[in-house]
Amino acid sequence: MEDMIVRIEKKVEEVLHAKVDHIEKLENVPNNSVYKIFVKDRPYIFKIYRQRDWPEDGKLAFINQKLIEHQIGCAKLIAFDRSDPFFQNGYLLEECLPGVTADQMSFDSESGKEFYKQFACLVSKIHQIPIVNYGYIGSGIACCDSFLESMDDKYDEIANALINKKLFDEKTLLEIKKSVLDRLRLCEGLPSVLNHGDLSTKNVMIDNQGELTLIDWDDAMSYNWIADISRMTYWMKFYYTDYEYEMYRNAFLEHYITDSSIRDFNVFENTFHVWIGLDHLNYETHQPLYENRLAYFKETVEKL
Repeated sequence: MEDMIVRIEKKVEEVLHAKVDHIEKLENVPNNSVYKIFVKDRPYIFKIYRQRDWPEDGKLAFINQKLIEHQIGCAKLIAFDRSDPFFQNGYLLEECLPGVTADQMSFDSESGKEFYKQFACLVSKIHQIPIVNYGYIGSGIACCDSFLESMDDKYDEIANALINKKLFDEKTLLEIKKSVLDRLRLCEGLPSVLNHGDLSTKNVMIDNQGELTLIDWDDAMSYNWIADISRMTYWMKFYYTDYEYEMYRNAFLEHYITDSSIRDFNVFENTFHVWIGLDHLNYETHQPLYENRLAYFKETVEKL
């Protein structure tokens, strides 16, 4: 641990050309190792990645640039590098925004609805950022020519992992895939836009003035607007009571602005929840939430 701190300190001082005053490791952060760094009384975030290919090279710099171009608040990216021999999977250095994440706030019904009203306005602006093609973004042009192609490819990636873990048989997943893709074919014409990929309260900073800023863009992809909001409502299913879920979901949808019909969301939400549910079952194998995820997955498949 001490050796790691020394390495981080040296790297930050090399990038910022200033002495590091203090370093503290942030606990309960999944997937990667994250540290808060203080330099001249200014806070920064230093993230060490555990995967070499995620997030994709060039993606975070591209997104940071687009958010700034569209005058959407964000943490300024200072460095993202995979060439350092010590941090072989890559590291990120960015500004640390003031405030607290929304999951640390206590909301009552009214303040919760107000939060989701503001959140809807912020996400609406983000979904105005067009991306060329669909799927993995890379340095700005996504990898698939069509929405359906991207969903097909990602489904196979998830399905193969579940088959290898012996959680599902291939025939069952192929049947589900056919139903999902047949339904999603109907929203093929929706434009490809920037998706955050993990819209939840843990990724929303609230400052002293009550302004919201989305953080942690590692999971960003290029899909349509329904895909991104469906990930949010899927997460909400496991975070809120049924009453809170309906109240906050409705507050968000009432204030979300789109050129499409908002009714389209109700048509496609369950189909996306099937696809998203498989993704969560893959990553949460043998985790405490797995059985609850599986039960909800079966519900969504029945609704297909």
